[in-house]
Amino acid sequence: MRHPPLDRLRLGTVVVLSAAAVAGCAPQHSSGGASGLADRGAETATKRLEGTDAHVRFRLEPLCSIDYDGFALPLVSPDGHLAAVQATSSADWATLLASIDGGQPNAGTVSIVSLEVAAKSKPIEVAGTDLLLGRSADDEGFLVESPRVDGSRWIGRVAWSGGDPLWLVDGDDVNAFATRGSGDAIAWCHRARDKSRFALRVRQGGVTQEIPAPEDGSWLAPTFSSDAKYLYALRLRDGVLAACAFPLSQAMSPRPTISIDLSWRADARVAYQTLIPLRTSGSAGDARLWFFHPRFGRAAVWNPLNNRVALASPGSASSAIVSGGRLATASAEQFSIEPMPLEGSATEAKRTSKLLESLWIPIWGGGSSTLLVVHPHDTHAGRLDVARIDFDSETGEPPHREPRKK
Repeated sequence: MRHPPLDRLRLGTVVVLSAAAVAGCAPQHSSGGASGLADRGAETATKRLEGTDAHVRFRLEPLCSIDYDGFALPLVSPDGHLAAVQATSSADWATLLASIDGGQPNAGTVSIVSLEVAAKSKPIEVAGTDLLLGRSADDEGFLVESPRVDGSRWIGRVAWSGGDPLWLVDGDDVNAFATRGSGDAIAWCHRARDKSRFALRVRQGGVTQEIPAPEDGSWLAPTFSSDAKYLYALRLRDGVLAACAFPLSQAMSPRPTISIDLSWRADARVAYQTLIPLRTSGSAGDARLWFFHPRFGRAAVWNPLNNRVALASPGSASSAIVSGGRLATASAEQFSIEPMPLEGSATEAKRTSKLLESLWIPIWGGGSSTLLVVHPHDTHAGRLDVARIDFDSETGEPPHREPRKK
């Protein structure tokens, strides 16, 4: 299976191989700064929903532009006002995948930037040149990972005010792909430095449990369900990639209660693109797993209660639930609204309603009526334009966002 080299991957190709690839390495910059995007001002529009007589009214408000490493999507604070950004990166695939055959100890730098309109404040630089942006954020801060010179890998949390990482998992082994759940719950993949297969570890209430590596395989990309009832993980074994569900408990079963095959020709890179780049998931109380389906090449959701998958429209790389029980989807060509996919079926392309041209990726959802989206800058490969979309299908009046508390 061939993959484009890492320095040819532009945003969006993290999820869809070669979907929006451009030549050349992304320049490295410190994060922060605004561009002409914010000068455009907010725009309001009404679009008819394809296949219905209904319309959706939305407002697009440009916020700012931020510099990044050209690869990793930002992590956004729960209130939507701050973002953690991979400012620079020298990470190769061996580093991203925490594989046994190498990796860069000086993986990169991370910054914290404001997402306020035309933000001009300087970014907060996080201490360290060996940091990879993690997979989740909460009110306290966001996760980072640190490949070490000795081959080990640590997991830390950085406060939104900056400063040194607080190391949650350290030691001589390799710890990677961490994610936070409700309360103090955290899950990650673990292996000894001289082993290639990852076990799964879960820490709840200060107690750490281990689910051994599957026979002839590895666990990857653990993910908590939004309703805090399940821990999901990808199982990669002999080229077969499967999504697996473990009911969360104080005595975790070493075997999943249910699983579903996603691809029969997968490797670790395919597994990475299935879950790790995504920044949005289901709404609160949703037990399902939202992911990018590697076999069908589109956003999808899996229900472990009946083991059925629902597929979004063709080419959709990521998705987010919005008001009216509809789904916002991002593809290389457009940002759209479409019906929620039905289990056991797929949304047809003709059911999508285009709202914006080109690639706009959701990275944060403030309830069901507000999204933050990013767009790769048209002329600067190492920059993201950030905008806010407010949906209101009834009155057109956008919801109010509370100002950030000082």
